[in-house]
Formats: sequence, structure tokens, C-alpha cells
Amino acid sequence: MTPLLCDSHCHLDWFDSPEDVVKRAEDAGVEVILSNATSLASLEKNIALSKKSRSVRCALGIHPVDLLSMDNAGIEGAFRVVEENISSASAVGEVGMDFKRASSQVQRALQERVFRRFISLAKAHDKPVVVHARWAEPQCLSILEEMGASKVHMHWFTNSAKNAGRAVKLGYHISCGPIIISDRPSASVVKGIPLENLLLETDAPVEFLGERAEPSWIPRVCSAVAELKGVSKREVSSFTGRNFSSLFG
Repeated sequence: MTPLLCDSHCHLDWFDSPEDVVKRAEDAGVEVILSNATSLASLEKNIALSKKSRSVRCALGIHPVDLLSMDNAGIEGAFRVVEENISSASAVGEVGMDFKRASSQVQRALQERVFRRFISLAKAHDKPVVVHARWAEPQCLSILEEMGASKVHMHWFTNSAKNAGRAVKLGYHISCGPIIISDRPSASVVKGIPLENLLLETDAPVEFLGERAEPSWIPRVCSAVAELKGVSKREVSSFTGRNFSSLFG
């Protein structure tokens, strides 16, 4: 059966007790959680977490900000871990470019080079790529399009209607999170994204309104989307659950 409520992007390994977080999410009706790796240590933790729970899946990659503090040996070691475990991963992620943190051309060139390599790896193994694009949204979209990436999840891609519209035209999926509950500009962007392209996320444990998000918040995100679009929560959960299944399997 197609799952209904899915958290398409979070970081379970950042919690002190991931098992308790997963249990609270399951009790709230969340059926699948995709936990994204961000660093070399994070890769190992997410692989282990995905083996412990039937509702947890993992995406394997290196966050573009974490990348900036790694030496070449660390980067190569991370790629080896991803390659060795990619068959059991649901996606390659969280990868991309972050020009807010990459201030020099050398750092930005490094992020782009590694991003391209992860895209190639995802395509070679027919896996979706989960993309972090901050202050580099048009650049990330151009690279994905140039490289012919088709299975793409643009994580928290709700800062610009123009960029979101371009992603939709490319056939990519876009996730929205708890920010739409309180941030009108982000909510406005989500209102214009077709349900056929939408996913739900929490980016837990990132804080919203002074609270650390958890995957158990997904019903609240679903309700916010339903209200924005003037449809039922069931319709939102059906579309986003179907989208999750078609993208991540």
C-alpha cells in the first residue's frame, strides 16, 4: 500500500534518542521517515538507524556546509561509504551547494565539483538525489538540468516562486516544512506548487518557533498545506504519499 504521511527530509542521527523520536512519529501516524546524512560520521549512523526500524530509510551524502571542513581524504572516504552502501539507501543526499556558507570561489568550486560527482553517482545507481540549495538555487537547478538528472528532490525549496516554478517545469519534487505555518512568503510559494510535485518534510531537529521539530510534526505540515490549497488533509496526504513512493520506491 502507498504510505500516506511521510517525512521526506530529517536528520534522525542528530537526536539523542532517535528511537523515541521514531516512536512518537509512528504514534502520530507517520509511516515513513527519510533520514539524511550530512557528514562522514552521520553516514554510519543513518545506515544503522535504517536497519533498526521498518519505518526509517536513509539518504546518503555529504552536506555542502560539512564539506567545507573536510580534507580530501575525508571526502574520498565519505564517497567510499556511500558507494559501498548505496544499494540499501533510498537516495543520495543531502548534497548540493550553499553559497551562504561558501564565501570564496575556491569553496564554491569545491561544492560544485562534489555536487556533480554525487549526481553522477545517483544516476549510475538509479537513485534520487536530495538537494540542498541555499543562495545557489538557480545554479543547482542548472547543474541538475545540464547533467540530465530526473529523480530530484529539492529540499525546503520554498523561498522563491520563480525557482520553484522552474523546478516544477523540470519535473522535480519539492518539499515544504513547518516554516509554512508561520512564514507567509513560504506559504505563498507552496500554494503555487502542484500537489503532483509536492512532498512533506520537517528538517528535524531544526527549530521552528522556538521548538525543535520532529517527524511527528508531519500531520501539522499536512494540515497547513491542505488549508493553503483548500483541499482535504486526506487529499494532501494521498498525493504526497504517492509522490514519495514514486520517487523513493
